[in-house]
Amino acid sequence: MKPQLTLQTPLELPHEEVSNYLNKLWISEDTDNSGANTFTLIIWQPAWLEQCLVQKGLVKGPITGNLSPEIIEVVKKFILDEGLPLTTSFNSEELLDLLKQNLSNNDFEDFRGQFFESSISTLNPRRLITLAPTLNNSDIKTFVSAYCPLSDSTSIQPICGDLVVVRGDSAAISHKGLKIIDELSIDELPSWLWWNGSLDESPEIFEYFTNHGQRLIIDTALGSPNRCLKVLDQLKKSNKAINDLNWVRLKNWRESLAMIFDPPSRRPILDHITDIDIDIAGDHMIQALFLISWISDKLGWSFLRIEMDSELTRIEFERIDGEKISTSINPLPLGNPSFHLGQVIGLRLISKVSDVQKNNTCIILGCESVECMRLEAGGMANMELIEQVVPNSFSSSEYDVSKLLGSSRGNTSPLFENTIKIALQIFNGFLN
Repeated sequence: MKPQLTLQTPLELPHEEVSNYLNKLWISEDTDNSGANTFTLIIWQPAWLEQCLVQKGLVKGPITGNLSPEIIEVVKKFILDEGLPLTTSFNSEELLDLLKQNLSNNDFEDFRGQFFESSISTLNPRRLITLAPTLNNSDIKTFVSAYCPLSDSTSIQPICGDLVVVRGDSAAISHKGLKIIDELSIDELPSWLWWNGSLDESPEIFEYFTNHGQRLIIDTALGSPNRCLKVLDQLKKSNKAINDLNWVRLKNWRESLAMIFDPPSRRPILDHITDIDIDIAGDHMIQALFLISWISDKLGWSFLRIEMDSELTRIEFERIDGEKISTSINPLPLGNPSFHLGQVIGLRLISKVSDVQKNNTCIILGCESVECMRLEAGGMANMELIEQVVPNSFSSSEYDVSKLLGSSRGNTSPLFENTIKIALQIFNGFLN
């Protein structure tokens, strides 16, 4: 990873002067490098977890907005020490409420928005704007700078851009910060919003961006399932482009399952599926719901009903030939707290061609071999068994965002759009 080259130390300016300063910035620089002509990226980056840990003295400052290995280890220990459920998400309100108790309320260096992963900077964003809400009550502060990404090739002239940080408490950002965003918009360039936080928080600020022209990048692993599905519904009805990191992280599962059916000899298995079980880490069902919805869309199933209880979620579909398919989402209380709750860790698919067990098929995907072995239980030994370990995806959120930005997708992926449609059908079926 290479850092961007900052042309100047970030300069604090009154927010009234920021727009004028940026308009003059590139005029005073080298005329051969007058700034990138690409896109604007706005990042909502609360970093509540890191702010709490720094305020409590559990990790050293400065605040950067990055989820470092040190933060992960400290949070896991805190969850265990406080006796919280092992499935507690790093973004859960219960965890944050505990951490917010007895904070020092001291001021710490805050570098949010000043450093970002090279996978984003090498895309040469024209303008990076970070909204950095603070725990402490504070009025708006704005910082500006210019940057140039470093290149391995001396023959490539770096294309520079500028960055702006808008810092203050949530009320100040809602009252003043959004007006600053308006002033900093570059109408002729596409504008993206990366909501790098829970969809439960600051709904009025999120709604502001959904009502404007920004292309959205969200993460439906962050926020209550009801809120996440309602946001998807709202965005779909308003024809907004939806880019979801929770869907992006499902790529290895979709590809692994599709590869199993690449050989023509296995295609008939798809016409006789009767059962699907999906195991997830914790109890956040959205990613598993996406996977089931994607499968049903590809195979032309019709949704019938959903039942939910304290242990699992059962969803019933009907095949084209009128036969019923039973699917279930099974939350597992793993002893390893996760930043992204509800990640798929195992899938079992059963296809029954006849009453003779040995002619039927059981397909098992697991994120590791131990999960494959767990899914083998339940009388599957008499069937043809196809197993595959799905590679874990350890890419950072920044890297996943850069892949979305690099694809320049200004609309919702048709595959994901169909998946959302079925997921919302299922969700509405539960509400009814």
